[in-house]
Amino acid sequence: MSTGRKLRYGILGTGLIFGKFADAFRLTSEASLMAVASRDAERARAAGAKHGVPRAHSGYESLVSDPEIDVVINALHNGLHCEWTVRALEAGKHVLCEKPLGCSSAEVEKMFAAAHASRRWLMEGFMHRFHPQIAEAKRIIVTGGIGRVLHIRCHRTARGRDRDNPRYWRDAGGGALMDIGCYCVNLSRFLVGSEPKRVAAHAHFDNQTGVDLTLSGCLQFGEGVTANLLCSMEGEPSYPAEIVGTDAKLLIPHPWLPPAWPAELYLTRQGKTDVIRVEPDDMPQHPLAPFALEVNYFCRCVRENRAPQFPPDVDAEHDSRANMRVIEALLESAREGRTVNMPTGSA
Repeated sequence: MSTGRKLRYGILGTGLIFGKFADAFRLTSEASLMAVASRDAERARAAGAKHGVPRAHSGYESLVSDPEIDVVINALHNGLHCEWTVRALEAGKHVLCEKPLGCSSAEVEKMFAAAHASRRWLMEGFMHRFHPQIAEAKRIIVTGGIGRVLHIRCHRTARGRDRDNPRYWRDAGGGALMDIGCYCVNLSRFLVGSEPKRVAAHAHFDNQTGVDLTLSGCLQFGEGVTANLLCSMEGEPSYPAEIVGTDAKLLIPHPWLPPAWPAELYLTRQGKTDVIRVEPDDMPQHPLAPFALEVNYFCRCVRENRAPQFPPDVDAEHDSRANMRVIEALLESAREGRTVNMPTGSA
């Protein structure tokens, strides 16, 4: 692929994530957002006009077949991630698919099989992994800045989901864990640096739809390390992650999308708290910069034909597979009321 021009992106879907990406593309010189698609032609036109996207496609097939598009961002609801990611890959597009990658491990395997068969790159859209504060938190941990890790506490809760929202559709990957708890699973695994050996979860399930409205879970790693997560579609917004070690504790107030730059981490040792300010040196100070950093990184993978990694050195394909296995185990635990051992070899 030529390195002399911007890569041309198209987005499937016109929801909230489309708007965030459309704004983030203004922060990058690596790529251009050229197209948006919706099943409703007028909705696609309106979304494109609002955000200055030149092409509005009526139907997803029209966009994935567009010869002028190099990369597709799949921002559809979870239940359409597998189908349209596979179709985009088979059409010769690279795909950045919003989290969670699929609704099951079987879907994730199918998606990566399509990526390998088409010789195109596929990456799950965990934008928080590209914010430099996450790399800094990991650096502090691995260099012994808090001693030996004992426990991680991780929240992501929110309100405001309408009942007709796909997040309430159980057969389309709905529920709090799939929607926002997947972030907590991903961050906990990354900061510990290994896979859990067993998980346990409790949930408040919606009587009408059967999806988990609130789920709390515990991941049990080796050497006594644990992580507790809370995700909810019915709770007061709460976002922090805290890592407790034998020598100190590290607080990340906004691990997912910090509202301002520089981002701040709080390192507490023997009652004294130091503020660590983190900002990128190659990106405007903008709340949506993590999305732009993610796009820039994926562009480099496409141009250089190399497998995506999450900073600093985590194989993105392996990570997506492992993350989905933990999500499935947590849901199994919550529905069956028992601790679930992770499969041998998943760690």
